[in-house]
Amino acid sequence: MKQALILGGISMATIRDVAAKAGVSVTTVSRVLNNRGYISLEMREKIQDAIDALNYRPSEVARSLSSKRTNIIGVLLPTLNNSYYPAIASELSRILTEKGYKMMLYVASNIDDMAPEYISMLRANRVDGIIVALRNKAVGKELTAGMPMVSLSRFRGNTHPTILCDDEMGGRMAARELIACGCKKPTMVGFFHSHNIPAYARLTGFLSEVQEAGLEERSVQIFGSDPHAVFDLLTDTAIAQYPDTDGFFCSDDALAACLIQKLYRLGKRIPQDVQVIGFNSTFLSSSLTPSLTSIRQPIAEMCQAAVECLLRQISGERMRAEEIILPVTLDRRESTLPHRD
Repeated sequence: MKQALILGGISMATIRDVAAKAGVSVTTVSRVLNNRGYISLEMREKIQDAIDALNYRPSEVARSLSSKRTNIIGVLLPTLNNSYYPAIASELSRILTEKGYKMMLYVASNIDDMAPEYISMLRANRVDGIIVALRNKAVGKELTAGMPMVSLSRFRGNTHPTILCDDEMGGRMAARELIACGCKKPTMVGFFHSHNIPAYARLTGFLSEVQEAGLEERSVQIFGSDPHAVFDLLTDTAIAQYPDTDGFFCSDDALAACLIQKLYRLGKRIPQDVQVIGFNSTFLSSSLTPSLTSIRQPIAEMCQAAVECLLRQISGERMRAEEIILPVTLDRRESTLPHRD
């Protein structure tokens, strides 16, 4: 008679042990574990009693081989070195857990060359699908054909569904708010990875709104892969190039926080002398003093849409390479003045 496996002095019951104790076949136990086919309630309870008595834990590896699914979703993020992507990771983890999935997270630390290695590791772990927020267009080429995939705040023009916020409208809303609060010389300060990323539309939207209001188009941008390495240079350049600015719009909250610090050192009062608006409206914006007026990305809704699109693909549905663009909102806080009549 086969004995239960012994590991580290602890008896590890097998499915055969459960079947023997319940007086049924291994196939019947397997059907109960995988919830397949009709099994009477009495039989289910009998098998569950045997499972509880033996403290049996099904092998996840064996179950994944049988079902051809692991219930693991791979998530690729460019960084956790800001307040936006940790919020994304947390929300995705929450939603996937509610759906019965586990999340396998890889962070590229803004190193695009790591993407192929991470994707290879995800394939080796037989993930059911991948949610990608990397800014490397080559990522798509590394994926196995037919692998369920969704892009989140990534490049446009993908071959799979892409979830975005309305970055252009966010830029327009920031410009309108500064103008409504009395600013005559609003300026955009932005860090971007390239002209092709969706976030660049924050700049174009802002400048379009300023132009339509009959004001001078003013902006300072830097392109690169690591934003925190250039925030000092970017904010110093913006203040030096436009010293008479009465309102700044920053491409994200962390950049706005850096700018506010520089303005304070110059003796500027926020918002009495200079008003500031950020983008993302994560916990950072409400933690600053004064608290930061910011354009809020609908992070929870974006993550929900990404998971739903991915699960539909995993279930066998073929989805078009569509863009799902969700609206942004403005969170007014203490870094801007009340509207002027």
